[in-house]
Amino acid sequence: MKKLYVVIFVLVLFFSLSVTAFAGDGDIDSYYEEFSYDDMISSIDSSVIDILNEIGITEISYESIFSVTPKKVLDSLYEMLKNGFSEPFKYFLSITGVMALMSLITNISRSPETVTLIGSCCVSCFLSVPVVSLITRSFSVLETLSVFTSSFAVVLCAVTSAAGGAIQGTSFLGMNIALNSVMTVILSVVSKPLCNVMCLLSFLSCFNIKTFSERMSDLIKKAYIFILGALTTVFSGVSGIKAILGSSADTVAIRGVKFLVGRSIPLVGGVVSESYQSVIASLQLIKSTVGVFGIITVVVTVLPVILELIIWCFMLSFISTMGDVLGSFKIQNLILIFKDVLILLIATIIFSSVLFIISCGFMLVFKNG
Repeated sequence: MKKLYVVIFVLVLFFSLSVTAFAGDGDIDSYYEEFSYDDMISSIDSSVIDILNEIGITEISYESIFSVTPKKVLDSLYEMLKNGFSEPFKYFLSITGVMALMSLITNISRSPETVTLIGSCCVSCFLSVPVVSLITRSFSVLETLSVFTSSFAVVLCAVTSAAGGAIQGTSFLGMNIALNSVMTVILSVVSKPLCNVMCLLSFLSCFNIKTFSERMSDLIKKAYIFILGALTTVFSGVSGIKAILGSSADTVAIRGVKFLVGRSIPLVGGVVSESYQSVIASLQLIKSTVGVFGIITVVVTVLPVILELIIWCFMLSFISTMGDVLGSFKIQNLILIFKDVLILLIATIIFSSVLFIISCGFMLVFKNG
């Protein structure tokens, strides 16, 4: 009689905790409502969805992601680069023309310092327009990324928990919440004020304080990048340790359930145990599909603005070289400070996206069972 009660209890427990999954074909359409995919998809920017469609990802499914080809990715990358070159090239021609005109007027003017001061201030104000636009766009992308990663972490946590990784999924969700909190503090308290300070230094470099502005800008940039590197090391280490321990604990739990089911149910215990393993394998495929989709979405979200910032950095380097050739040293210095601002933005975006990709990668690498 006791055995009968045990069998009934195990069957009720098994079927109440299991999730509908019939095969490992990666069909996720039936899981939209259960895992709240709609909230995650609604947090993705429309431009990002367009790029995902261009490279062949039209839905969150194994077939759609697996069908992505290098040609589609390279074509999309080419479009990003082509669209990002036009505006920097216009500013390159305009500022180079101003520096050439300044060099000509300085040679024939009786007060070359005044001409240099006026020209430097004009270039600083002229160049501040696209730099401010890039700063605004970068922080907007970071805010969009924060919203997406928050909703994505909830979905991946649910899928991972259903696949037998409750501890691992909860750990990932907690690390993501901590990361978003840290990024909010960094953006509001550190990054935005530093960008404003460095833009001010570029304007002050137009006056006779070149060495001070240049050294302060270089010091701020190096200190900021060092802090981000240290935080990356800490978060990556903690995420890796938690992923390893969580995966090990979840594996023990899964094997315990298999053993209990196999031993407690007479005759069909082995069959039920293997069915349970098939359910876990199917959900782990869904987990991998969702995880890869999240990583691709994060890359597509940040890649356009990163490429644009890199193009601007190269253009500012060329303009600085032209300033050295034409003898416009003040303009050369303020341009280098503007370049440091863009490098700071690149470091911030890479820091935010790479940490998420690393933590998500740990979730995909360390499986349960």
